Amino acid sequence: MYYVGETEPATEDLLLIEQWMRMPVILLLYDGPSEMRTTVENCLIEVGALIGVGDLFYVKVRKQSSLCYVRLVYKDQSWDNSDQLWKEDEFENKLREKLKEYFSSQLDRPEVGYRVLIADRVIVEKRENQSVPVKIEVAERIVSLTVNDEQRLVSEGFYNFYGRIIYVDEDTDLSTTAFFENTQMVYKTSKGYVVYRDGALFFPDGRKVVSPEPFDVFEDRLIPWRVNVRSEGSSFVTTVVGRFDDTLVLSCGMIAPADLSWFLRVSGPIIEWAQVEQRLYVLDIAGYVRAIDLKSRRTLWEKLVPNSWGIATHGNEVYVGSGERLLRFNDRGELVEEQFCQDFGVSSKGIIALTKTEGRFIRSRVGSVLVEGSKATVYTDQTFEFEDVQKVRFFDWGIVLVGESGCWVVEGR
Repeated sequence: MYYVGETEPATEDLLLIEQWMRMPVILLLYDGPSEMRTTVENCLIEVGALIGVGDLFYVKVRKQSSLCYVRLVYKDQSWDNSDQLWKEDEFENKLREKLKEYFSSQLDRPEVGYRVLIADRVIVEKRENQSVPVKIEVAERIVSLTVNDEQRLVSEGFYNFYGRIIYVDEDTDLSTTAFFENTQMVYKTSKGYVVYRDGALFFPDGRKVVSPEPFDVFEDRLIPWRVNVRSEGSSFVTTVVGRFDDTLVLSCGMIAPADLSWFLRVSGPIIEWAQVEQRLYVLDIAGYVRAIDLKSRRTLWEKLVPNSWGIATHGNEVYVGSGERLLRFNDRGELVEEQFCQDFGVSSKGIIALTKTEGRFIRSRVGSVLVEGSKATVYTDQTFEFEDVQKVRFFDWGIVLVGESGCWVVEGR
């Protein structure tokens, strides 16, 4: 018997505990149909027995053709009803009456017990007409769940939405996720989703445009995977590696507007990039990290980070993966901290650093995806898990995960 509370027990508590400790305690050994066990336990409690670690009480129950055979063994007493079987519908009442012969005459049950509520803190209170000395309850956690912009209050637990199972233990908004069946890619414009299927783009206004799969769709403009760059009197073809707002990031180390009306070299060939507000951060193949002011189109600072392989931002800070380290820089390019790291991702809640190889992170300005074989875990302002993922694409507005039967969409914030 333990006393659970924030203060020492008062005298009246100790007296109450002594009363409960004089009650008979049995170790129930139940041998019978599983659906009848609860009935047996309830009857024992009702007649004054406490089920725990104590004297062995053996209950054997057999049922056939609506008849019940019962055998009880307690201390040196043994009884069965083989000479007069009970009907199933009278089992509970007859068992209760028989058990009273063992326990009801021993001691009167105390009228008050303790209720221990596990919530944000442990709450102990007395409760009348309680069948056990201490009843432990875990407060039901209610959270808000938003689906298709409709908010509802639900209990913490597992839920199946959009063909996948998620565990809801905090306020969750699923309005930013959707599944597009039988599609190869999904894009989004100010007018709605554009889906790519069977060699054609289908726009929200009903238009169908036959085209190879583009890199992106910006309003009504199709952005191809490779574009022709004009620079210093020459031209060459380069690959589009990203877009934010109406600006394209090109693998050759340049940025340009979606209409390709001008080009600006910001680095060498780009490995990864990140963007927050009016700043663009790029990591190039030579290991240089550069911060570019998008408004003035000037380089604010640059750092050579040997063996660098990844870059991301959180708040006003820049994180760079280098070898087996994660380096944290402030917005002036000053090294603030470094830690051991095999890989890292970013979400709205912060940086996720892996100290062992559990997969590989794909990073973007709207979140990150941890890929482990065909399983993908998406980290944005919420966390989602997807199975049978074949490809992951990041866009300015969110993340698309391509599977065999269609595309999952997770919008960023």
